[in-house]
Amino acid sequence: MKIGVIGANGKAGALISKEAIDRGHVVTAIVREKSKVESKGFHHILEKNIYDLIPSDLSGLDAVISAYGLPFGEEHYNVYKNAIAKLIEVFKQLPDVRLLIVGGAASLYTDPRKKHRFLDEIPEAWRRDPADMAEGFKLLQQADINWTYFSPAYTFDYGGKRTGTYTLGGDFAITNSTNESYISYADYAVAMVDEVENAFHVRRRFTAVSDSKPDEAPKAAEPPKAGKLSEPARSAQVNIAPDPAGYFGIYDKEPTFEGISQYRSPLNYELAGKEYKLIMNTENDFYVKFISGTLLEWSVYGQPASKESYECGKTDELTYFVNFELTDVKPRTNITLVVDLEQRLVTYARSTTNFNDKYPYLVKTEFDFGALEITGYQLPFIRHGYTSDLVGKRILWHYAPRWEIIHVYYSPYYMRGTFPPGSPALLGMTPPTPEEAANFEKYPYDEPTSYIKIKDGIYLVSCIEQNMSRRGATGNSLLFLMDVKRLHDVGRSFGHAGQKEGNVHGENYLFSAYGEFVYSDGSVEDKKNVYIP
Repeated sequence: MKIGVIGANGKAGALISKEAIDRGHVVTAIVREKSKVESKGFHHILEKNIYDLIPSDLSGLDAVISAYGLPFGEEHYNVYKNAIAKLIEVFKQLPDVRLLIVGGAASLYTDPRKKHRFLDEIPEAWRRDPADMAEGFKLLQQADINWTYFSPAYTFDYGGKRTGTYTLGGDFAITNSTNESYISYADYAVAMVDEVENAFHVRRRFTAVSDSKPDEAPKAAEPPKAGKLSEPARSAQVNIAPDPAGYFGIYDKEPTFEGISQYRSPLNYELAGKEYKLIMNTENDFYVKFISGTLLEWSVYGQPASKESYECGKTDELTYFVNFELTDVKPRTNITLVVDLEQRLVTYARSTTNFNDKYPYLVKTEFDFGALEITGYQLPFIRHGYTSDLVGKRILWHYAPRWEIIHVYYSPYYMRGTFPPGSPALLGMTPPTPEEAANFEKYPYDEPTSYIKIKDGIYLVSCIEQNMSRRGATGNSLLFLMDVKRLHDVGRSFGHAGQKEGNVHGENYLFSAYGEFVYSDGSVEDKKNVYIP
């Protein structure tokens, strides 16, 4: 990529430039005095004051990082606000060029209600520059340009080491593993160049923290091949979610999908940097910290935490579906959380398989309901709970091309599956053989199901393929978080894949679907459930 760095000879600008050059990017230094730049790999050096920049100076670049800054403690008046106002004016004429700002921490909030900022804690004598930066950020938020604002941690350490690992956050201040709001300049540079490459925070602000000491010396990354960026060696260390779009030409790594997961909607990374205590009705209370978009810490509250990889989907604006499997735990155990930030509630589902010697593919799922303990808010007294709202309804769900099924919610305790007229087959793939069709008629898809109401229009449906498992098939635990207003769902399958002995393996993946209500004469609903008396 072609990247311009304003202030490339400053503390932050120099490290950001080096990080970008080391990764094989074409970097242009934009500085006031060319003589102060030590040319180390710059493609071009543009000698110009930030206030004198014009669009033609920056056209042809993919991104411009402004590391503009003046020595702390000098008498400055609105310099950062005025600099951002100038950049906004220039970038209005550069819609295809990203502007990334090395911002300040003062505008970060310190509480969930967004009532207090770091700025409020800074002594009056030192507040002028941080307040100026915060005013500049306000201008940026109102601007119709392609911007990103990167606030460092409260402690921004120039002498700190490059660990190559960091944790992302949004508008709230976050802390590292030792409860410090800390990031080194070197790790800040890593995170900034990652943002240029991945574009996770377009027209948004983000923050990051890192540990003050590296666990081990990071290995040097091999220079990327010309013309194509290889996946950086740092990716094994950086707690950041891979960009779904990155599979198309950015990373060498090929995607791996199971079942219908290749048709799911994009994963969601908005919980990164957040942590909660889950106050449960009957289970132990739990602690969860979303270290990044793909890694979390999980524990019974007050006990040692384990780090687990997770995936997150989303139904509405404030309802998240979090799925992860506990490593080094036997029998295999899956945890799914429905995190409802609107009501500050949580539904906890624990699914277990390989626990029954007689039916090795059997899966069970247990539920508990609770609330999120969030500083500054009273604990809610309501909870999610079981419902029969969906009973009597049918939805035709489309999971993939040629893969669709009608869910018939005919009982508070069961769900029946059937296929739309003209459907090519069971599981929507190939026409069934006469034997398969007769078998499905004899053993229809009737499975124990629980219905949980999350909020108006949002339901969690849990189906255990128990009867399939007892017939020797690899029945799974299926969870569907459904928005019945938009007729969209995100769900997960946990259990086993494969039908033949010797070919059965563990399965755990997210999927999504869109649906439509369908009606009938009731004949499917009237059929007897062959699995119960």
